Amino acid sequence: MLSFNKFRLLLLVGVWLVIGTLSLSARDINVRGTITSVEGEPLYRVSIYNAGTNKLVGVTNEDGRYLVKIDSEGELLFTSLGYEEKKVAVRGELTIDVILDPSSIALEEVIVSAKKITDNVIPEPTDIEVKGNYFHIKTRVKIPRELFSTNARMIIQPGIYNVSKGKMIFLNPLVFDGKEYAITQERMYDYNSAQDPLSKYVQIKSTSSRRDDLVGYNDSTYVENPNDDFRCDMMVAMENYNRVLYRDTFVIARGVVNPLRFLKYEIPGSMVKNEKFFPQPEMQLRDTQGDVNLTFPVNKSVLDLNAGNNRAEMEALITRLRQVENDPNARLKSFSIAGTASPEGNYAKNKQLAKARMSSAMSFIMKELNESTRNQIELATDASVESWDRVVALLRADGKAEEADAIQAIIDKYPNDPNRQSINVVRLPFYRPMITTQYLPQLRRVSYELLFSQYRYLTDEEIVALYRNRSSELSRNELWRLYSGADSIDEREAICRRALEIYPKFLVAATDLASILIEKGTPDTELLLPYLDMKELPDETRLNQVLAWLSAGRYVQADSLASYLPDEGVYHKARVYAAALNGRYEEVIQEISAESPFNEVLMLLAIKANDQAWEKAKLLGNSPKENYIKAVAANRVDEVVKALSYLEKAFKDDPSLRDIASIDGDLLDLLQEED
Repeated sequence: MLSFNKFRLLLLVGVWLVIGTLSLSARDINVRGTITSVEGEPLYRVSIYNAGTNKLVGVTNEDGRYLVKIDSEGELLFTSLGYEEKKVAVRGELTIDVILDPSSIALEEVIVSAKKITDNVIPEPTDIEVKGNYFHIKTRVKIPRELFSTNARMIIQPGIYNVSKGKMIFLNPLVFDGKEYAITQERMYDYNSAQDPLSKYVQIKSTSSRRDDLVGYNDSTYVENPNDDFRCDMMVAMENYNRVLYRDTFVIARGVVNPLRFLKYEIPGSMVKNEKFFPQPEMQLRDTQGDVNLTFPVNKSVLDLNAGNNRAEMEALITRLRQVENDPNARLKSFSIAGTASPEGNYAKNKQLAKARMSSAMSFIMKELNESTRNQIELATDASVESWDRVVALLRADGKAEEADAIQAIIDKYPNDPNRQSINVVRLPFYRPMITTQYLPQLRRVSYELLFSQYRYLTDEEIVALYRNRSSELSRNELWRLYSGADSIDEREAICRRALEIYPKFLVAATDLASILIEKGTPDTELLLPYLDMKELPDETRLNQVLAWLSAGRYVQADSLASYLPDEGVYHKARVYAAALNGRYEEVIQEISAESPFNEVLMLLAIKANDQAWEKAKLLGNSPKENYIKAVAANRVDEVVKALSYLEKAFKDDPSLRDIASIDGDLLDLLQEED
């Protein structure tokens, strides 16, 4: 029998000639992870150093994630302003997540106080004119001379009341001081009129005239959604130094004059098309298994590479080990080896033989691994003796039932005595050569199992399976691939929403979700707001936000943002309609009028070209909205009978238009006549 040392030498020389040698030095690996605060928030721009060389090797992205290359035996240092730095030994790990503690430096407490003085405001009987999100009030206020005296102050406070939301918006007040009242005020404030909060609104200081005073008023205010129901109130109060002498409130306007509420345009939302904003593919860490089987001659622990498939199996094993060791995205986690002997002969000696086979093979394999891998790998060994039950199973699989029954009978007679089983099986007439040559060699083997972790790109099938069970493990790119290929709009929406739950700063997912919601007719004005201040932004993000704001009546914001869009294609159209709805009629009236006769009439009404609007309106069709706009145009030129007729037709065909008319400053007087 060959000695163990001779066996090892022969085996090493054979494999060395076939496949070469593996590097024994330490290796660089790619390490990934996420850096968070103690509250679980991802930390952006954390600096990551190789602690051994003090060289910056990477920083975290907006999701707190990083990827660095470092020696598998190295050490990483994580630093960020406001947090304690932390060192972590790599020890061959491919994933290292870190929680940074806040810095122990105490910050000085800062108390900020603010003072805001809100002065009441309000106007009189007129129309509420709308341009974009601004309501304009123009009126005149008659001040009866009987109400005014030289030692009194009169305050006229106009305001726009949002009936839909129950909210008042005050405009600038008018303040009239009598001569004596003004002098007293100056003395009381020690001639520092700035101390009087109403001083900047005082327009007239005089005694009362013999005639009523007629004072003009002109002001405007911003409103959130011009399509709500509004009225304009005017509050009037007169006071002296001690008490309020007079107080009253008038409704001076009801409804809003806004013909562009019916402006027709179709601008679809858009998903991101610029590839530079697409999330890049990321490798995922996955465990992979492999196994190798080697066979041995009877009663021998020496491996013969020329026997059976031993050489090919060993080459495959060493090649796989080399691939794992040379792949910076892979790590060998465990290596297990099992030595097995066939059951003939003494059981204890067979067990020792199995251990010898296992030990010699393990020693050889370990020599082929570099030192760093040997220090990091988890090893497992097992030695066993196959039972005669295994031989019975092999015989039955080959259709040899009679022989299988004969061995099974011996097993049943001596169930707990493998040595007696072996003695009696050897005496069976078919034992040689059938059992010794065909079946026992299959039981003499050494098997290996490799378990290694590897970062790789997932297949579409793996992405779908992971989304169903552990969606939080998917990368941005994988979620993007998933919703881009989804069959239904509802499925795309659900995946986008889940992507934003996992990655709240996922710009492409937010933009694409905004496009989906626009397509469904449910745009979200808040969804894209966190991204608008980013230095680089897809045009589609701004477009979708413009469309969302337009749908919500936020015309000023929409027009301002639209100015950043390219002046071409669908972006140009968004710019044009945002300008129109924001009151910049003259700039875009020709382009919008060219799109349809209906829009032309609306634009003419908006610029108060009422005679032209009426002539054009008469050429419109007879849809409910067209008849409604005909009524508006007719009423503007005092064709009241025709206006009532058109309005009646509109209400008959579409009763919902009555609700709009009830807040339409162009038709409120007509509704009263209809009633």
